Amino acid sequence: MQKILITFCLLLLGGYGWAQQKKTAKVNLVSSSRTVLSKNRDFLKVYNGTFQHENATLQSDSAYFYPQKNAFDAFGHVVIHQADTLNIYSDLLNYNGNTHIAILTNHVILVDKDATLTTDHLNYNTQTRYGTYVEGGKLTQKENTLVSRNGYYFAFSRDAYFRYNVVLTGKDALVKSDTMRYNSNSKIAYFYGPTHIYQKTDTLYTEFGTYNTITQQALGTKNNRYDSGSRTLVGDTLFFDDIKGFGRANGRIVFNDTEQRINLRGDLANYYKAQERTVVTKNAYVIFVTEQRDSVNRDSLKHPEKYAVKEAPATSAKTLNTKNSTVKTASPKNQPVVNTKNSTVKTASPKNQPKANTKNSTVKTASPKNEPAKSSPAKLAVAEKPIRTLVKDTVITKRDSIYMTADTLETQILTFKAEKERREKMRLYGLRDTSIKARSRPKPRIKGKNELEAVQLDLRNLQDTTYWHREFFGKMILPKVEKKRAPDTAALRKLRIARQDSIKKALEKDPVYASRKVVLSDTSRVRNITAWHRAKIFKSDLQAVADSITFSNSDSLVRLYIKPIIWAEGSQLTADTIFLQLKNKKLDNMDLIRSSFVVNTQGDSSYFNQVSGKKIRGIFRNNKLSTLFVDGNAESLYYTYENNQFTNMNHSLSSRIRINLKNNKPSEIVLLSKPDAFITPIGRLKDDDKYLKGFIWKPKDRPVSKESIIPGLARKAKKAAPPPKPKAVPPVIVKPVLASQATLKK
Repeated sequence: MQKILITFCLLLLGGYGWAQQKKTAKVNLVSSSRTVLSKNRDFLKVYNGTFQHENATLQSDSAYFYPQKNAFDAFGHVVIHQADTLNIYSDLLNYNGNTHIAILTNHVILVDKDATLTTDHLNYNTQTRYGTYVEGGKLTQKENTLVSRNGYYFAFSRDAYFRYNVVLTGKDALVKSDTMRYNSNSKIAYFYGPTHIYQKTDTLYTEFGTYNTITQQALGTKNNRYDSGSRTLVGDTLFFDDIKGFGRANGRIVFNDTEQRINLRGDLANYYKAQERTVVTKNAYVIFVTEQRDSVNRDSLKHPEKYAVKEAPATSAKTLNTKNSTVKTASPKNQPVVNTKNSTVKTASPKNQPKANTKNSTVKTASPKNEPAKSSPAKLAVAEKPIRTLVKDTVITKRDSIYMTADTLETQILTFKAEKERREKMRLYGLRDTSIKARSRPKPRIKGKNELEAVQLDLRNLQDTTYWHREFFGKMILPKVEKKRAPDTAALRKLRIARQDSIKKALEKDPVYASRKVVLSDTSRVRNITAWHRAKIFKSDLQAVADSITFSNSDSLVRLYIKPIIWAEGSQLTADTIFLQLKNKKLDNMDLIRSSFVVNTQGDSSYFNQVSGKKIRGIFRNNKLSTLFVDGNAESLYYTYENNQFTNMNHSLSSRIRINLKNNKPSEIVLLSKPDAFITPIGRLKDDDKYLKGFIWKPKDRPVSKESIIPGLARKAKKAAPPPKPKAVPPVIVKPVLASQATLKK
């Protein structure tokens, strides 16, 4: 125990001696032009003096040297030299050798190699080579300039810490931060607070990250946000290289484009600035917003809260026909009829009176022959003036979201011309070009036992022996061939163009082939979204799967390629290619192209209503599938459901079929051309008769929720309960098949 106490005391004494030695290090006056001792003999007046303290050399024009305090005050052209590269300049200096603290004021300049720090007040420690300022300062290094209110400079590591109102101005970037560290060797800035990096047209916000002023690479790891025009990218980690125009985001990514109205999410994304392309490859999904207004089916006569109108007297009762609805009221036989359309009212008068015309809410009422017509604005041709009171229309807008996901999601802004070329390539993908000439097969060769090759003879190459006995049976008389006139190619071209125009006009009027015209120039910028591999779509009342899906803002058309399947309530739709179009943020129409097939179930999985054809056009109303047009080899098979049981199977054939749906179930089937139908009782059905050719039913592939199609949330998705069995289905009406045309299978 005594040995331990003695050792501890010796250590204390050694430490105290070392501290005394360090504390008593003297400031030496090396040289001066003149030195004057003060009257009190407590300090020296030194002119053009040079002081030495450990590894620091201090110079000034004049100084008051206090040897007892181991300190001095310097005035005019103060210079501190440390090592070979560090120099500090100022007008005034107060230096304490005991604490190694130098207080420099007025025009302070610290030069460390190629970095220069300027301020009006600097506290500098010559031992630790650590300097601070709190009244504003600026650090300059070649093309980089940093300004802040408070600053801390470490000469050994060449790190500078800046606090409050920090601004870094580089060659191609402007950085504003709350707290920053800058290293003069690597020329990298480190951020520890809210920071904005401005690069030409781009902005990166982060609260913790780095920026390399040489490579112009920025990295953010906390609360990051990248802005470029109307596009924003948010992620847990953001990296951007301004020279290469490449960015990468990782973790909880949100890409939003307010101009093109797109919201893309995922966990890993790459951004290519030059191509304006973003690729998400992990847990990627995109959200489209659809809207439905409650006032779509509103009638102003049925909803008085929108327009309140006082009724006219009974003597002026008439029939009013509006554009969206027709309301009939009883009127005497001789009363005229009033038709309204687009705020124009026409009043029919007796035979001897002219008609009254109204336009733009002005009604002209005809008077007898000898009286001129009078006009009065906002008046109906009735006995009393109807009072119209306009009430504010309270419309409720219902919004629904469409979620689309895939292994890889890609979004890019293209010109309309480039977008059309890309669309055509995707359409032709997988189609075999039959115009290409088949490769010629090589002539077969047979090898014998002795390795001798026997070439198969071609009889076409043998010599024609009839050449030696020409005209043996007499001279052959050939019939005379009249030369045909060369056809008029210009006339044929005009005729062909006329036929094509007529066919095109006919197709434009056809509800199956009518398409929405897109009026855009080739240089118009449009947003294109592509989902590659295992693409899926989920909406509350519509789901879809396909190998790849594309969406273009030019025509608001969703295109599904390679084995696409769409589910709409109890219906399943399949084809080689499916187009789904949006209009005014609502589902408008749908096209099933080649090998089109529709399956509908009525609760019992053993009986399926089926429709097939070359092409099927579906029409949506209020985001609900209302009508189906089937064209080309149209064939339908459906079951009648009466008294809670299936009774008959109806098999219809036609070149075109129209199917009307109610509550997503067929309510009416119309055979439009060359109809043929068969009715078979359920008891006489065979298994082969229950299904049409190409029947597919895949309920297990149907997305059950938005969580089930998003890979990151798939584990949390619960299994959806089976749908309840529907109640009795109303009977299906078939037109125009007659009883005499239907044959009962035996």
